[in-house]
Amino acid sequence: MARELLGGAGLHFDELNKLRVLEPGVAQQTAELREECKAFVDKIAEFQKIVGSLIELVDQLAKAAESEKMKDPNFVRAASFRKCHQGEHRH
Repeated sequence: MARELLGGAGLHFDELNKLRVLEPGVAQQTAELREECKAFVDKIAEFQKIVGSLIELVDQLAKAAESEKMKDPNFVRAASFRKCHQGEHRH
């Protein structure tokens, strides 16, 4: 009887007989959603770490490629030639 009166007022007892404002089912769904959100945030953080590592790797490869290009005298001459003659083809 008391449980029904309290339930009518929006108050409920949980499994430990603590008085709660939420219905037990809603409280359970809220707890499950909280855990799912935490797992999602953890996955996003892991994804950000992986992407950050990938960006660092690509930057290192780009620097290494640029360094290798500068060691090639043919590339340096061709780049210099293009730079000098770049304005000639514009109208």
